[in-house]
Amino acid sequence: MRRVVLALVTSLGLTVAGASAAGADINLTQTTQVTLSCNDGHSALLNVDATTLTSLSADVTSINSSGTALSCMLDTASIDPSMETTEWTVYDYNPSNQAIAPRNSSRAMPATTTDGGLTWQFPFKPDVYSALFTTTDPSVTGNQYGKTLTDTITLSGDAETFITQHGGGDCVHNVPAVVRFYFTSPSASGPSYPPPGPPINGVPPAGFYTQFWWSDAVNIQMVSGSQGQGQLTEKMLPADWSDWDGQPASEFPLAFTQAAEHVQSIGLSFGGDCFFETGVTPSPDTFTNENFSSKFAVMN
Repeated sequence: MRRVVLALVTSLGLTVAGASAAGADINLTQTTQVTLSCNDGHSALLNVDATTLTSLSADVTSINSSGTALSCMLDTASIDPSMETTEWTVYDYNPSNQAIAPRNSSRAMPATTTDGGLTWQFPFKPDVYSALFTTTDPSVTGNQYGKTLTDTITLSGDAETFITQHGGGDCVHNVPAVVRFYFTSPSASGPSYPPPGPPINGVPPAGFYTQFWWSDAVNIQMVSGSQGQGQLTEKMLPADWSDWDGQPASEFPLAFTQAAEHVQSIGLSFGGDCFFETGVTPSPDTFTNENFSSKFAVMN
């Protein structure tokens, strides 16, 4: 139940936004969306303010000049946090398989809906690993603690099977390919692992890991391109979630609670049973048409 671990050498100082049950937890000063990608195979999406962006840029510069094997990069885009969207976005790994980027343009084959937003679907691309499928829809972000996530997932097409990468399937092989729930929050607490919390030998500061959460046992293995529908159901409670460092929410219930009360983005993550966000792609790459469909909902 691990993810590829990113090592940061200084505090990220991420801005904590005010909670709202009616909208994504994006502060109006957080006008930049940052994709943080490292060569350990992990990427993260964050909405940050100008001060945090400056600090994060300095951290990345320090990492890249440290002489270690780890290197990272930042990709930024201006956003208007007041213009929250109900759309869903697919994030794919780029050809280096180290950074992710959204499918925004029509040529990138973005997610679409044909039923007014109840169901969203996107096509897989040959030799492209899809990593995340998320939304900042105000109706499913904000305070979601204790609620139940459901998703009816459908795989349809002529792909033989699916694979992940970096040995993410079982820590050695690239199978099984798996999809599971995922959410992020700008508000988190709790220690880094191991304690006591401040950066130690490159370990991120308290509160960094606990901004990113994945469901554990609740997942669907992507075995066949024509396997049809599968159902995911998960409570937003600490019993079956783990953070970026693979630590169970049951050991840090207060950190999980704070994050679940301040959801910024939510949806699905693609990877394996070992690494949860290494992406998936149909295999072999000779398929002609393969589609992923998601009917996501949150219930009280």
